[in-house]
Amino acid sequence: MLALKPLPIDFGYGMSLNKSITIIGGGAAGFFSAICAAQLAQQKGLSSDISIFEASEQVLKKVKISGGGRCNVTHNCFDVKLFCKNYPRGSRELLSPMQRFQASDTVKWFKNAGVQLVAEPDGRMFPDTNSSKTIIDNFFNLIDKHKIKLSTKCPVKSIDVVSPNRFKITTGDKNSFMADAVLVATGSGGYHLPESLGHSITERAPSLFSFVIQDVLISGLKGLSFSDASLKLTLPGKVFNQRGPVLITHWGLSGPAILKLSAWAAREMKQSAYNAALTVNWMGAENSNVVENRLNQMKSGNLKNYLKNVYPENLPKRFWLSLLDKYSIDQDKQWAQISKKEVAQLCQALVATQLNISGQNRFKDEFVECGGVALHEIDFKSMESKICPGLYFAGEILDVDGITGGFNFQNAWTTAWVAAQHMMK
Repeated sequence: MLALKPLPIDFGYGMSLNKSITIIGGGAAGFFSAICAAQLAQQKGLSSDISIFEASEQVLKKVKISGGGRCNVTHNCFDVKLFCKNYPRGSRELLSPMQRFQASDTVKWFKNAGVQLVAEPDGRMFPDTNSSKTIIDNFFNLIDKHKIKLSTKCPVKSIDVVSPNRFKITTGDKNSFMADAVLVATGSGGYHLPESLGHSITERAPSLFSFVIQDVLISGLKGLSFSDASLKLTLPGKVFNQRGPVLITHWGLSGPAILKLSAWAAREMKQSAYNAALTVNWMGAENSNVVENRLNQMKSGNLKNYLKNVYPENLPKRFWLSLLDKYSIDQDKQWAQISKKEVAQLCQALVATQLNISGQNRFKDEFVECGGVALHEIDFKSMESKICPGLYFAGEILDVDGITGGFNFQNAWTTAWVAAQHMMK
């Protein structure tokens, strides 16, 4: 996507404007709110002046790289209460706005805009083109259609209250102008702006990260995956559990179950300097008795077969061989030669491997961060500040974050849509 140069802004002082709206942040929430506000103005026959300011050279950066460049727009769970359970922080607060604009509304909105969303078996929803460019092109077409002004490389340095619902905005080039409503949608940054107007920022910490683990069991097994594993993360005074797919990487463990675990334990992991104990059940939900019975049945049915050739069907062969090696069990043994002690060792390793986490690894620009504007300072019926009337928030600037699977984008769409409805009042 080509970088855009800052556009000259005509603030239309000679026009009879119903509302002058400034949106700070050129990401998903910023674009969506600008477009929704403009659409509402058109429906009501109102004139409006809507401007988006982005500090960096590029806009919609996370939209572009999300889902490996496919853009995981939302999740196809259309029960609001169930949907909101996927937010480690903000689940209660999002109930009200999502009653007004939830995932099913997102699907309809994009369909009306000419983008068909398709659900995958795990619930994630992508454009049917499997390309984030579809979303980006659609957004650019809509801001052009509605004459929304866009300025890049133009950071907002300050917001000053002139009078109730009237603001003076000053940009990095020292230009200033007036606005009737301001939406802060800067993502994981720009916190100085709400702080300058009296808002507090909660403790920030990385969320959705993989675990750095050095252990002989998984060393050299990069790329192996397990479709169903159970995880227990033990931290001082707290235990977190998760179940789902796990991936071995060159630095440790990743995959949906690990990322979800990191989201729920984001602050606790930061406080422990990313040192924690992880217990992995590679057999999913099967307990030790069930697994031991399976191994004994495997033994009785394969007495003359070698250990290296017969193993639980849900395990990758390279992992099984690594497990035998870790416990010094000869892979060239026949099953008839394996002892009860060795069966017990393998059983314990399969259902309760003990691994030490020594760090975290984030996904560069795609990472999510917990923390942000304190939720009790915001009216979630309007996304308006309780401290500063006329100031609104949407997206990751809030202390709201979801697990992987389209939930963070839905937070952006929902809060941006609600803010747009109220900014145009």
